[in-house]
Amino acid sequence: MRRMRLNLIHGFAVAVLLSPPLIAETSADEARQAEVQQVRFSTVQPAGVSRNWRQMAVQIQVHGPAETDVINTRFVDDVEVTVRKSYDVSSGGTEKIRFYRASVVLPTLERGRHTLHFFLPPEVVRRDRITGDPQAYEVLLRLGGNEQETGSNARSSLLARDSVRESFRERLEVEAEENDGILLPLHLTPFVNEQRYLRDMPSVRRGGE
Repeated sequence: MRRMRLNLIHGFAVAVLLSPPLIAETSADEARQAEVQQVRFSTVQPAGVSRNWRQMAVQIQVHGPAETDVINTRFVDDVEVTVRKSYDVSSGGTEKIRFYRASVVLPTLERGRHTLHFFLPPEVVRRDRITGDPQAYEVLLRLGGNEQETGSNARSSLLARDSVRESFRERLEVEAEENDGILLPLHLTPFVNEQRYLRDMPSVRRGGE
């Protein structure tokens, strides 16, 4: 049996094998119905208002349903997108990591690229002095209630290792509840009627945890 030690990587406890693990061969991925292609972060302001919101833009590529006995093979139904992220807001010797999460459910998405937007409000941005990308993030996809493999584009490099990702998820489940409802999907923000978002704004069934 291999011995293990606990390391702390950016606040996330991870188990490290003291002897090198065997690398199992993996087969080629099965065709995905949808996948995360890109995640971008930026600071944006509502039209005519000088208040900085922190935006998370998630680009999704829809390939089509796995089934053939569907009404329209160009559409994938019941798409749930969940984003999770953390910021290190430590200050003055006080260590603090804040976790945020939000979800939207889309009744259907047509084959092609779609971009979903999530926002941290200006009061939180100022309070925590958020100017850059989060410490860690990941995007989860569920299609028809089934979790979809999203690949490395759906998470930050910090979460590339399974052990770190598991620690991130465990802490988020415990600590994110105090911040639920703060990270907002587009349709719950002042940006919802702006032309720059209307061009590619999927219809939402329900959203926001």
